[in-house]
Formats: sequence, C-alpha cells, structure tokens
Amino acid sequence: MALKLTIFAAAFACIATAVAAQIDRGASESAGPPLASTASFEATRKGYTELLAETDQRIDALQSRVNDRPDDWLIRLHLGSVILERAGLTNDPDDFARVQALLDESFAIARTGSGPLLLAARFNFAIHRLQIAEHYLDLMDRRAMQKSEEQAVARVLRAQIAVQRGEYASAFEGLSEVAAALPAAATTELALYHAKTGNPAEAEALLEAALASTSADDPRRRAWLRLQLGLVAMNRGDHLQALERLRAADDELPGWWLVQEHIAEAYSRLDHHREAIAIYDELVRTGGLPQHMDALARAYQHAGEPELAEPLIARAAAAWEQQLASFPESAMGHGLEHHLQFGTPERALELALANFAVRPGGDARVALARAYLGAGRPIEALEHARAVLA
Repeated sequence: MALKLTIFAAAFACIATAVAAQIDRGASESAGPPLASTASFEATRKGYTELLAETDQRIDALQSRVNDRPDDWLIRLHLGSVILERAGLTNDPDDFARVQALLDESFAIARTGSGPLLLAARFNFAIHRLQIAEHYLDLMDRRAMQKSEEQAVARVLRAQIAVQRGEYASAFEGLSEVAAALPAAATTELALYHAKTGNPAEAEALLEAALASTSADDPRRRAWLRLQLGLVAMNRGDHLQALERLRAADDELPGWWLVQEHIAEAYSRLDHHREAIAIYDELVRTGGLPQHMDALARAYQHAGEPELAEPLIARAAAAWEQQLASFPESAMGHGLEHHLQFGTPERALELALANFAVRPGGDARVALARAYLGAGRPIEALEHARAVLA
C-alpha cells in the first residue's frame, strides 16, 4: 500500500484533538479528529472497537437532540462534527454522506453567511474538494468575530490545501506562523510537511515532541503520532524500525485498521508475505475496504498465489467504481492506485489526470507520471518526474 504521510480522511485528527476541547466549549465549531477503522484484534484494553462504540453513543445522543430541534443548526453542527470524527475512524462513505446531509440541513436553517462554515471546510478538505473547502474558509474570513482557535484551524487548513496544490513555500509559511502562536494546532502538520518535503529528521523531532506532550488519556492521537513516526521510518527504507514503531502505535489503540494495514505493509516490504496476508485477510473480512482487497491481492501475487488474487481484484474494482461515483475526489487516489496496478492504462491515465486537476501537488504529479509511463507516453512521464524533482 502506498506510503501515507498524510491521511486525509483522517490527517486532520491531531489538530482536532489538540484544539477541539477549547472550541467545543462555546457554540462555535469543533474540529473533530481524523483517521480510519476496523475490528479489534483481541484487545486486552480499550481499543478501536471500544472507541467506535463510544463515538456511536455520542452520535445517538446528539441525533435525539437534533430530532427535537428542527430549526437548530448548532446542534446539527455538533452532530456533524462527531460523525466526521467517526468517518475518520471508519472511512465509511455512508458516514461522509451523513455529514453532507447535515451540512445541507444546517445551511438551509442558518442565516446567509452563518452556519457551520468550519465544519463544511473540514469536511470538504477531508474528501479532497479543495476549492469548496477554500470557499467556506473565505466565508469565515468575512465574519466579524471569530475565536482564535477557529482562526488557527482555518489557517492550518489553508496550509494543508497549499500542500495538496504543491504550493510548499506558502504552506510552510502558514504552518510555521500558526505553530509559533499555537503549537498544538500546527506542530504535527508542520512535521508532516517536513516528512513530505524531504526532511525526515525534523519531522521525527516534531512528532516526538508532540507525542511527549500528549496525554495517555488520548490513545487515538498517540497512536496516530506513532503511526506517522512509523511511516517516516518506512519512507527512508528502515522497515524494521517502521515495524517496531507501528507495533507501538497498535499498543496505544489496539485494533485500529489504519495501523494494522501499515503493519502488514511493513511485513510485505520485509518479504514476510504470510504475516501480511494474515492481517490483510482479517481487514478484508471485518472492514471490506477496497484498498485492503488490493493489498491482499498484491500479497497473494508476491506469495506466488495469483489465482487467489483475481477475485479480490474484481471485488476491489467494483467497490472503487462505486466510491468514485459517490465521492470522486476522495476516491481518486486509491482508485488510481488500483488501476495503475491491476486496471487498464487508459483508465489509470484518466483518473491520474482528474486527480492532478483537483490537487496538483507532488504526490498527484508522481502518480500522473506513472500513469503516463504505463500508457506508453514516456516524454510526458519524464516531464512530470522532472517537475517533482525541481
């Protein structure tokens, strides 16, 4: 599975966890955490499954209040924030669709220029609708009064959008300014910026500092930080250290599928394909995400069992097309990866061009270069490869 130094459906979690408590105290918007999901692997203490159950209890309680208040957009804001938090845990398209429905209801109720603007920006960034996210941030800027925490989250969002567009100087400037004023809001995103732009030592230092300042009562954030440390190690080719760090992440929040899938990836890179197959098989069984079907298919191919890969590839292809129909911007990246490996060059190039049009940053450009190469167009591939290295 491709290295994920930022996990968009979930990459916003660290900011959220750090500042949401402050924002939640008022009637303003909360920035709920990120990241993704699956069943617990016989956790002996509170793990992913328990966290998801607690989140569902919060959702049920808020839904009851929403049902009693047909004209209250603020309660819909709070419900939408928790469901977006759940979406980060599960990566379930139904959760994202539910957030969209709540946003639609809220803006129909709220006065023009008001409503859950920050939640709308966060949601649209999470599903890679960068222009729409920016639109809501612009609306926020026009409001007469904003809380400082909300302003910090908005500025970090703008920097994250800049990263996705390949505007790295602007992103660094914005993240640095916010980190200096409110470290909890931007330090982790600044670490991810350094990891993405070739400074892993600085990324590790910032992630370690963030981990040291994170309470043991926040296992999700601690697991996410350790996951990022594992990804930094994996990116520089130290797969044994990556595996050690990823296991530590699993200890923080046992059974989190996002950590489990990267443990399996580390095993694959170490040529321990049986261990990887066991994990991916469980993830496919319990979660059914198409990226895990793709990963399990690759693991079977590497293990010399291509006949077991074929049905998984077919299942994943159907699932990707369904997700592309529902949330195209969000599904393009992984769906593109599926077609680069298992699909036709024509479909891969089509998705790569669409993905690059939405977020023309380094990752999307690399994927486009790969698609051009697969389509037999080496000149265009070389052009984009050079642009990444420039």
